[in-house]
Amino acid sequence: MIRFIISDIDGTLVPEGGSRINPEYMDVIRELTGRGVVFAAASGRQASSIDAVFHEIRDRIYYLADNGAYIQRNGAAAKEIRMCVEDTAAFLEDLKNISGYHALLSAREGYYTNDADPEFCRLVFKQYKGAGHIVENMADYLDVCIKLSLYCENGAQEIYSLLHERWGSKFAINISGKYWLDINDPASTKGNAVRWIQESLGIAPEETVVFGDNFNDISMLERSVRSYASALSHPDVKKAAAYEVASYEEDGVLQVLKQILEELGNEK
Repeated sequence: MIRFIISDIDGTLVPEGGSRINPEYMDVIRELTGRGVVFAAASGRQASSIDAVFHEIRDRIYYLADNGAYIQRNGAAAKEIRMCVEDTAAFLEDLKNISGYHALLSAREGYYTNDADPEFCRLVFKQYKGAGHIVENMADYLDVCIKLSLYCENGAQEIYSLLHERWGSKFAINISGKYWLDINDPASTKGNAVRWIQESLGIAPEETVVFGDNFNDISMLERSVRSYASALSHPDVKKAAAYEVASYEEDGVLQVLKQILEELGNEK
């Protein structure tokens, strides 16, 4: 019996950076949670940006924000993992040696950036609808930092390769979108967040369904026997999943959620 469903957002439910979702998702998720199924929205986004998509059912579901660094349950904080201040400060200094990116610091309450580039700020605060501020010095907020993100102008792969070689032993570094690179504490992965909920609620991988599309989703795909990668996923992500689901353009996840509702009805 399915007891726990987790879905990534960008590239899985909506286009990258989108916040408009088929309203039918809300109806189906209400039905699922009404039948006792736990639902979680898992994303590299900060919690306020997840809320832009799921606000009307926020009191029913989990948010696994910032790749699991912050877990919110039914609108209230449940768990938070902050990054090492000293290592993060050194990382920010090292970033000064490269170019072609815009940096963003994520905390529980919102984003902070010292980059006032109009297009970058429009992307973060308007398109992704994230709460936050432009500040003089991001280093002033290291004590509340749960994730760093880099928006890479020429795509994330090149900067990923460089930073993973230098900092892969200190941080979890993941490509989370075509242009986005996420840097977290090693314990902050979507998979670990899913594991924490599973262990807290006594839910097995056999009772769990996961949907994802990108490299930062692989760890949570591995926490489920019934895992789905979007048809638009990278081949390596598809290899990590048991099944493939139609893209967000076809509301593929919604189709499977409706199928699960039918399965639950038949089990009764």
